[in-house]
Amino acid sequence: MANPPQPGAAAPGWADSAVSIVNGMVGDYLHNSANELAITMACYHRNRPLPLTRAAIEQAHPQHTPHICVLVHGLGCHEGIWSYPQPGAPEQATSYGAGLHDELGYTPFYVRYNTGMALQTNGQQLDALLGALLAAYPPPVEEIVLIGHSMGGLIIRIACDLAAQREGSWVEHIQRVFYLGTPHDGADLARLSHATARVLGVLPHPITRLVGTVLNQRSQGVKDLNAGTPHIAWLSHAQHYLLIGTLAAHPDHVVSRMFGDGLVLAPPADHADSPAEWLLPIPAEHVQLFPRTNHLRLAHDPAVYQQIKAWCAVRQ
Repeated sequence: MANPPQPGAAAPGWADSAVSIVNGMVGDYLHNSANELAITMACYHRNRPLPLTRAAIEQAHPQHTPHICVLVHGLGCHEGIWSYPQPGAPEQATSYGAGLHDELGYTPFYVRYNTGMALQTNGQQLDALLGALLAAYPPPVEEIVLIGHSMGGLIIRIACDLAAQREGSWVEHIQRVFYLGTPHDGADLARLSHATARVLGVLPHPITRLVGTVLNQRSQGVKDLNAGTPHIAWLSHAQHYLLIGTLAAHPDHVVSRMFGDGLVLAPPADHADSPAEWLLPIPAEHVQLFPRTNHLRLAHDPAVYQQIKAWCAVRQ
């Protein structure tokens, strides 16, 4: 199957990255002051908002399939975070979405949004966006897979809960939800911000170093990330999967215990086989640890992709 254009085909540049970082820092202020730098949530294609019309979707994805995957980035990022930093051979996929398209026939959509806004607001907007996507998408739709990195996973949970409460049509198609480094029970950013910023500052990724500066700011999005979404119900009919990174080779190493993946703490090793005991109602077979994998790398790591693909390959 031919690979559709992905973030790498018209990749966001440093200006886009800077705007995304600023939105993570003070996005609520930008929105409230009607500043033109405030990002409006949309599905992005070739670094441009994709109109959610049937014609636009068919033009962007001429080989669309009944299987959709939607990827939602985290704090201070944009859809370029899903692209592998070192492209391989021309025939190799450039991102998780491209790989799932090529190997399993999913049609990928990448969401960009203002990460400084309240989680609830972004959840409401994602609910509306996915409703519009389903309404415009050429039928039939058999399955929707959601993949959220960090904050993106929290926003996905809120959107699913809102849609389930009002019996929205799009949520009925959700079969699997993947959470990559998502702080469901909250991240103590106020306590860890300075130390984490130092760790992120030395990691070999420019966006990672920039995200470290976001932690010293207090947009509503950052405040909400600190609290997590423990009060939000889990979508009952979907399968949920948790992918966790650690900076060290072992989750019980002092670095892993203190910093987790650099932003989100990992569970102790002796709880890894029973995650419900430490955090979430997710079965052990739906949890995977990735040693020596920092927070942002979870969004563009070949091993993480292979695990997502393996779980997606077992279709219901």
